[in-house]
Amino acid sequence: MNAAVIGTGGISRFHAANNLKPHFAIRAICDVDRESRDWYNKEFASGQAVVSTEYRELLERDDIDVVFVCTPDHWHAKIAIDAMRSGKDVYCEKPLTLTVAEGKLVREVARETRRVLQVGTQQRSDPNFQTAVALAHSGRLGSVKRITVAIGGGPAGGPFPVTAPPAHLDWDRWQGPAPETPYITQRCHGNFRWWYEYSGGKLTDWGAHHVDIANWAIDPDSSQNTIITPEVAHLPVPYAEGMPTVHDCYNTATSFKVLCLYSNGAELVIRDEATDLGFENGILVECEEGRYFVNRGKLTGKPVEELATNPLPDDLLAGLRRGRGVMPHMANFYWSCRERTEGISDATSHMAALNLCHLANVSVRLDRSIPWNPTTESTDEATEPWLSRKSREEYSIA
Repeated sequence: MNAAVIGTGGISRFHAANNLKPHFAIRAICDVDRESRDWYNKEFASGQAVVSTEYRELLERDDIDVVFVCTPDHWHAKIAIDAMRSGKDVYCEKPLTLTVAEGKLVREVARETRRVLQVGTQQRSDPNFQTAVALAHSGRLGSVKRITVAIGGGPAGGPFPVTAPPAHLDWDRWQGPAPETPYITQRCHGNFRWWYEYSGGKLTDWGAHHVDIANWAIDPDSSQNTIITPEVAHLPVPYAEGMPTVHDCYNTATSFKVLCLYSNGAELVIRDEATDLGFENGILVECEEGRYFVNRGKLTGKPVEELATNPLPDDLLAGLRRGRGVMPHMANFYWSCRERTEGISDATSHMAALNLCHLANVSVRLDRSIPWNPTTESTDEATEPWLSRKSREEYSIA
């Protein structure tokens, strides 16, 4: 399949080097940083791809089948929507959206256009994480009582100086839907994640991975109302009414402990680290009759050891894998495009977990508890305005 790649930073380079072949051939490349774009073209497409700083030009091409959205987070939803409306299937890096409201729009467009949309939450395709979720669903350990996820803290930094943007970067287009602001080197490229204007810090970075697995284990059908409470949190700059009052420093949470209490009594605890529980990054699942741990390096615990003599039912794991067996995440996307069916990380399942991450951020910024109804995707009247953000008009989602 012929691919257009939009955004040529770190994760895009990783995919080009490790994941795209043999399923996808890079035929077109877009980046508002011409230096990065041209290097990517030379390195991964032998200099033969069509290049542009305007992604819409790539979407108009009839020879493009799929689009890889690898931009900073604040561009994800708009480009994904425009791509699907142009008849392209989409692989979008996580987090899929910057807000709850964007998630509703992306999901609606995916349904309307019947395009495949896969999110880059590759843990859903990992057998260890699938087994961890299946154990929770099996009932052999009783109900899930608590899941603790540790996702790492964010950095503090600044004040940073305002400078002129480099000549090879279109700074206005890089900002896109976000508020217009003077150029600061540390706002851009690899550091965008530490600014609420463009991202949600670690809560929507690693949170998009680990909270996804935890919520999949606790609430697979998204039926449990939730109360999100910031028990401990530190923001690196002063805030007033939920907004940072300093604009030359990183502003996402550096440390946090957020409790999500489900209506079935289960608890999801989102922490920057859990060294008191013996781990820095990963997921600890505690059930009525046992506990176990999973991260990208291991799946451990007595219930896991017992699988050697008492394996999980094949149909339970098959259901989580949507009947496709074990396959790499990118291969799952290719299979879904070929067979015209939803991938293992579609917009609906992804947003069920990502909305908790968004709301955790809002609760930290407002320093109060927030109720959430996942069925209606609604909260209390005071919090509703925080489910969306105003975009610059020329970059809004039409």
